[in-house]
Amino acid sequence: MIKKSFFYVLIAAFVLSMIPTVQAVAQVGHIETPKERKARLEREAAAKKKREQEAAAKKKREQAAREQEAREQAAREQAAREQAAREQAAREQAAREQTAREQAARERAECEARLRSCHQFILGLASYKDANGNYGYIDQTGKIVIPCKWKEAMAFTRNDGMARVQDANGKYGYIDRTGTLVIPCKWKNSGIFWYEELTNVQDDNGKWGYIDKTGTIVLPCQWGNAKDFSEGLAAVMDDDWKWGFINKTGKVVIPCQWDNAEEFQEGLAGVAKENDDLDDIWGFIDTKGKLVIRYKWYDIEGFCEGMCVVEDENDMQGYINTKGKLVIPCKWKYAYDFKNGVAKVKDDNGNEYYIDKTGKIVK
Repeated sequence: MIKKSFFYVLIAAFVLSMIPTVQAVAQVGHIETPKERKARLEREAAAKKKREQEAAAKKKREQAAREQEAREQAAREQAAREQAAREQAAREQAAREQTAREQAARERAECEARLRSCHQFILGLASYKDANGNYGYIDQTGKIVIPCKWKEAMAFTRNDGMARVQDANGKYGYIDRTGTLVIPCKWKNSGIFWYEELTNVQDDNGKWGYIDKTGTIVLPCQWGNAKDFSEGLAAVMDDDWKWGFINKTGKVVIPCQWDNAEEFQEGLAGVAKENDDLDDIWGFIDTKGKLVIRYKWYDIEGFCEGMCVVEDENDMQGYINTKGKLVIPCKWKYAYDFKNGVAKVKDDNGNEYYIDKTGKIVK
C-alpha cells in the first residue's frame, strides 16, 4: 500500500514538473504544420513584396519630384534667359531706333542744307557742291542721287535729260539722269545740248567743232571758237578772229566778218564791231546776214517775247523790240528777260522790281 502511494506521488511530481514546459510551449505557440508554414511564408513574402513596392513607389515619387523640380528650375532659368533676351532685344531695338532717329535727323538737316545751297531744279534734279568742292546732283527732297565726283556739273537740259560734267582731269563729257556717263569726258571744253541735236566741243588743240548726242563728231574741230546752234545756225570764229555763221552741214552761210556774235533768237542774232576804244558795239542781223538793227549798244542779251535787254554807254539797261526801237529806257542797273509778259529789274541800290512791256512797275 505504501509502495502504491509512493508511485502516485512520483507521478504527481512528474506532472507538476512538466507544467512549466507545457506553459512555455503554449507561450511560444504550437508546432506549425506544413500548411501553416506555407501560409506564413506566403504572408511574409507578400508583406515583403508590399514593403518593396512601397519603397520603390516612394523612390519613384521622390525621383519624379526631383525631376519635376529640375524641370521647373530649368523652366525658371529658361524664362529668366528669355526675359533677359527680350529685355536685351528691346534695349538694342530702342538703341537702333534712336540711332535711326538721329540719322534721320542728320539726313534731314543735311538735305535742308543742300536744298538751301543748290541751284535751280530741272527735271527734278539740281547740281550740288559738297564740302570737298565736288559736284553731284540732289533730288527735290535734298537727297544726293548722283554722287559728288565731278569738278563741275551743269543743269540737266529739259529736252533730252543730259548734263555736262567735268572730270578730275578737267575734261568735259555728258551724263544722263541716272548719272551714267553717256558721252565720255574727252573734251577740253564743250557747250550744252539746249534745244538742238548738236553742241560745240573743243579738242586738245584748241579747235572747235560739233558732236551729236551720241558723242559722234559731226562737224570737225576746225574753228578758233564756236557757239551753240540755235534756229539751225551757229556762230563760229575763223583764224582771223572774225565771226560768221554756219549751218548744220558745216557750210558757212553768213561770212565771218564781225568781232563778236551771239546765237539767233526769234530770227535775230547780235553781232558786234569794235569801236576806236576797242569796245564791242552791238547791232542785230537776220538769218540772211542783213543788218536790221544798227550798231549802238554796249552789251545785249537775246530776244525773248519780242524784247531784248540792251546796255548803253552809261552801263544802264533797258529794252528794245525786234524793230530796234527802245521801248523801255535804259534806267536799270540790271534787267532780265521777259517771261509771260513780266521782267525783273534792279535799280542802282539793288532794289528789285517787276515791270510789264510798257516799263510800268507791276510789283
